[in-house]
Amino acid sequence: MREGDDIVRKLAQRVAVTAGLVLAAGTLQLSTSTSAQATPAQCTSYLKSYGYNVGPKVKQACQAAANDWWENTNVLGGPCQLALTTLGVNYDRATFACEYH
Repeated sequence: MREGDDIVRKLAQRVAVTAGLVLAAGTLQLSTSTSAQATPAQCTSYLKSYGYNVGPKVKQACQAAANDWWENTNVLGGPCQLALTTLGVNYDRATFACEYH
């Protein structure tokens, strides 16, 4: 076997291994995905971790995100995000708390 053939074979093996790892990682991501809405506990815990006071209005907003009912409304980001930003929560943190935590 020539040296060039050996290099090509090793490169092909590495490409195959890399492709397999990428495929496995993608499959794992699909199997562990959850809904985009946070649970009320996740939402309030996230906000507490940034020093926000979690009272009844914040809990109500977080519950709205968990109920997932806002998708049929015309409110961009849903009532959870709107309520939290109205209460003084940073826009990005409100978005993360309501949707992606």
